[in-house]
Amino acid sequence: MEERVKQELELLRRRFPDLEYVPAGHWFKIPRFLLPEGWNQTTTSIAFSAPVGYPGTPPYGIYVPCGIRFNSTMPGSYSEPAGTQPPFGGSWGIFSWTPVDGEWRPTASLVSGSNLLNWVLGFADRFREGV
Repeated sequence: MEERVKQELELLRRRFPDLEYVPAGHWFKIPRFLLPEGWNQTTTSIAFSAPVGYPGTPPYGIYVPCGIRFNSTMPGSYSEPAGTQPPFGGSWGIFSWTPVDGEWRPTASLVSGSNLLNWVLGFADRFREGV
């Protein structure tokens, strides 16, 4: 897992050069993730982790700082504060979000199968849904 996460970190940093990483728990933070219209901010920090058993076990959850709202409404499938807090300071909420069954297909080759970069890019789909 360690070598895979190291490769994933390099791949993520190509797209998000300001990405922060905490090895304990394999936590990642992207400080400025662009949000579509309707949210109460134009960008947000997002955090996520590579779970034990990764990549065989898919990642779960999109963590954002508490207070995010869509058209003044708390989004669905979102809890704040999250039961587990990322190691980045502040109070974080969590969107319950995971790859749809059958969509998480990691392979030995980082770029030919599922990886954290294409999972993170999929966050935009969740944010476009709004509430």
